[in-house]
Formats: sequence, structure tokens, C-alpha cells
Amino acid sequence: MTARLPRLLLPVIALLLAPNTLLAQGAWSGCKADSLSIYNCAQYYSGTVTYTGELKGTDLHETFSAIATITAGRATCKIKGSEVGEFEGPGMIAVEHENNMNAGEFKINVWCPEAEGERPTRDDSPLIQVMNQRAADYGTLNGKDSWDHANADSANGITGTETVTWQLRRI
Repeated sequence: MTARLPRLLLPVIALLLAPNTLLAQGAWSGCKADSLSIYNCAQYYSGTVTYTGELKGTDLHETFSAIATITAGRATCKIKGSEVGEFEGPGMIAVEHENNMNAGEFKINVWCPEAEGERPTRDDSPLIQVMNQRAADYGTLNGKDSWDHANADSANGITGTETVTWQLRRI
């Protein structure tokens, strides 16, 4: 007599063997709410989030950049700036989704250390923020936003821009 698996067990075995495939096809039900954000989906993403700021004037040229490289939700920040020099350190990222479906509004918050050897905490303000963006598919979050630098002062001949770019892919 040959042993046979009941037909009901076959879908269960398929689910256990291929959870990532099924998750990629369905809604973001695995995206967990936590105290860091409404839906902390960062563990599902890899890619980069970058901030650059530049100020120029007659006797002034300041630049600052923060490049957060995300691998499976873990962020490493590379900081370069006129005043802080250059260093690398661990960061944190949260990707908030409007809902647990596959598309809609999203926000990205990235925390980076302010000085070499430091670690950001949840109590710190995010260094990089992407607010109120929409995605046709949460599987790929790409975009760019630029604005006048907060310290620009046209009356004194100081100009500047700040730019945030993000390229995240669901893994």
C-alpha cells in the first residue's frame, strides 16, 4: 500500500516551500506595524536614499551629503560634509505605507549618525524624510525631490538647493 498525502495538504506544503513568491504576488500582509512607524516595511527593501545640500555665496561654498545604502532593511550611512568631514556608520530606515495593499501613499524616514562612532536612536529626528509620495506599486519606490536650501538668503547673495533621491526595490 502506497502512502498518499491528502489533497488538502498540498497547498499548505506549497505555501511553506515558496512563501516569498506568494508574498510578492499578494498584498503586504507581512508588513508589520511597530512603534517606529505605522507600517514598518523597510525589511522588505534594498536600495539607496540620498540627501544632498549645497550653499553658495561670494565667500561660501558648503556641501553636505548623506547616502543611506539599504540591504534587506538595514541601513548604512555615508556622510560627507564641509564641517563634519567624511565617515560611515549604521543607520535606521522606516518605510510607511498608507495601507497593506500593493499601492498608495508612502513615506520614507532615514536616521543617520551625526558624528563618527555614534548610533541614531528612535528618539532622534530623521536626517532624510520623503513625505506624502504615491506609488503605483510598492514593489519599486523611485523618485527625486528638490527645493531651495533652508539657509539660502538671496538678499545676501547666498543660494542653495537640497535634493532627496530614493531608489528602493522590494526584495
